[in-house]
Amino acid sequence: MSQPSPTPPEHLPLPGSYEGLFIQARSLAQVDLIPDAIAAYQRLIQKLSSLSDKIQSRRPELKDLRKQALVELIDLLSWERRFAEAVDCQKALLDLDTDPKRAALWRRRLASLRIQKGETESGLADLRALAEEVPDDPWNWLGLGEEARLEGRLAESLTAFDGALTAAGQSQDEEQKTETLASIYYRRFLLFKEMARWDDAVQAWEQAAALKPDDVAETIPDLYKALTEAGLYGMARTYVDRDSNSLHAGMQRGLLNFMTGKPVDAMQEWRAVAALDPLSFDRGQDAWMEAVLRVGDPKPVLDRLDDLLSGYGSPQVLILGGMAWAMSGEAETAKAMLQRAIDLLRRDRPPKIKLDGADWRLLTSLVPHAEMRTALKSYFAVIETTWEQPGH
Repeated sequence: MSQPSPTPPEHLPLPGSYEGLFIQARSLAQVDLIPDAIAAYQRLIQKLSSLSDKIQSRRPELKDLRKQALVELIDLLSWERRFAEAVDCQKALLDLDTDPKRAALWRRRLASLRIQKGETESGLADLRALAEEVPDDPWNWLGLGEEARLEGRLAESLTAFDGALTAAGQSQDEEQKTETLASIYYRRFLLFKEMARWDDAVQAWEQAAALKPDDVAETIPDLYKALTEAGLYGMARTYVDRDSNSLHAGMQRGLLNFMTGKPVDAMQEWRAVAALDPLSFDRGQDAWMEAVLRVGDPKPVLDRLDDLLSGYGSPQVLILGGMAWAMSGEAETAKAMLQRAIDLLRRDRPPKIKLDGADWRLLTSLVPHAEMRTALKSYFAVIETTWEQPGH
């Protein structure tokens, strides 16, 4: 029996039309051809910018297309850390989009881009001015607080978050108030974590979780990992026991056992995690990988690495994949994986050019061969000590 012919798509833009050029640019971005996508968006925006007033008045939808193209171009330029160009595009968007409902958002994004470009003082000043202009908008205070936190201005960040709380409390829309307060409390948790104010950090996380339990529950590993690193093992274990994700919880429970002098119990926990199917969980694949590697056999990780990378290709998955290759004696493949992780972490705030010292300590515990560790050491932020240096 013959198959029915496919229905031709309706309203499909012509390839050379403005809409067709927009789809082409977006398609390039979706397959990670970022420089090509940027060039395509720029060509489209240039074409749209040069249209006569007569054409623009006859086809007002082209203005919306230009605005959307600018929004997506700015995201790509930021991803590539081309902040000077992103700033110029954001200014153009601010001039083009006169909707007062979006003006504050575009101003916040412009200030953030200026900060990332290196204009820290002026960018923070812009955010401060915006918050003071409209003090009852919590998102202006929240934007200031988050940017100040990312720039290490912790006291200023806390003051801004206090302003956000005050403004959010005045909202008459209970659903909107809940959403906003949950965002504020979670960002206060991140701030207090950086300040090592652990009681305040726990309280802020609990306040966020009470407002948005389903969303915030997924961040519980951030809390108990921080408590573990701070040496607050009992408090950390309390939150591990509240995590419904068996991969994250089992991995961390094993680590807590290990750090409190119970290596046999630790290995039992890690083996239990290693026996699970990581692809059947919506998160925690990196925890499964680490547990498997701590058990001592990298093969299960390498067997599933392609699936893990395609579905959950975070920097930590890349780092642990690199460690698995290192344990298997494949230095060049390990280097490639670690470099891919660094390439992603360069886009973080603040950007990283080395992997964390904690990752180095994990690698040294997994890889016994000194030559392999030496080959990979330059990828990590390792603090040299006298006993580590040659000749000592």
